[in-house]
Amino acid sequence: MKPSESRALMQRELDEQPAILSRVAGVLSRAAASVQPAADRTLWISGCGDSFFAGQALARYFMLHNRDMRPITAADLLFEAPVRPGDTVVGISISGGTRRTVEALGAARRCGGRSIAITLNGDSALAQAADDVLLLPFNPISRAIPHGLDYHVTLLALASLVGGIDSDAVERLFVDDTPVILEQVRSDVSVVARDAQFFFLGGGPALGTANYGAAKLHEAGGLPAWSFEAESFAHGAHFMLRPGDHVVLCGAGGPADARTVALRPGLERLGVSVSQAFVPAHHDALMTALRSALWCQAFCLAIAERYDLNVTDPSQGSDAAVVQRDWFGWTSV
Repeated sequence: MKPSESRALMQRELDEQPAILSRVAGVLSRAAASVQPAADRTLWISGCGDSFFAGQALARYFMLHNRDMRPITAADLLFEAPVRPGDTVVGISISGGTRRTVEALGAARRCGGRSIAITLNGDSALAQAADDVLLLPFNPISRAIPHGLDYHVTLLALASLVGGIDSDAVERLFVDDTPVILEQVRSDVSVVARDAQFFFLGGGPALGTANYGAAKLHEAGGLPAWSFEAESFAHGAHFMLRPGDHVVLCGAGGPADARTVALRPGLERLGVSVSQAFVPAHHDALMTALRSALWCQAFCLAIAERYDLNVTDPSQGSDAAVVQRDWFGWTSV
């Protein structure tokens, strides 16, 4: 696939998201009613990569709905988590075949936890390992490009475990904000150097968005991108900055955002350019998480355009994809 064709797929995904996500929000709101977790017990949200980041990014949403939700990686859930009988454990994998998530869900069930699989594939290993399944009602446009639509659907699926979602509000957000954000990020990246390093910073739930944003640049072209909790970044990681690098400040609409924004004058003094992925913040924690993720998706496309990247080939000729398949094949049993 030509680089321009790969980026056209990303643009198509952005264009089609409003209608798809509006429909998905309604379907998930109805489907999740039959698998609601107990409101008075711990809810563990687990997965690998984006599936874990989505749980992080929605921590404030669950807190505001008085839920004890704990985002956790599949590996930590498998090896370390103190799951108690009666807890609910959610395992997320779009394909349903992510080995560590399948193993983690099985371990949680053996501890007496109730398990819910969130997946696209009702016949998958993850679905078979779970007590209940919440199927994702959509068809990916492409899983070869940095995952945007998949991630937004995952956010909606998790939010549906709390209650109904306003599908009209979801559609309005993506219809209204997508062109505005694209214009903004294309302006932001016009000054970014070809050899820039990228840093995504956030506090509290916004760390999930920061993790997601950096991951999209890895997927787009193996670009050097890191994510940090904003306060931790100020305790040493900032020494990695070089003039010409770019920093993205991520927010979740909570009190930690003030600290993230307060870093900006110092960052600019160090000669780096800065973007903010969450202005204006939305009053609703779910909508803020969706909008921040949309910003990261648009930023990834804008960088791919500026660097002429083929976003379906992040390994760029290295053995990274082969090594990854070997790593994914490892089993803990």
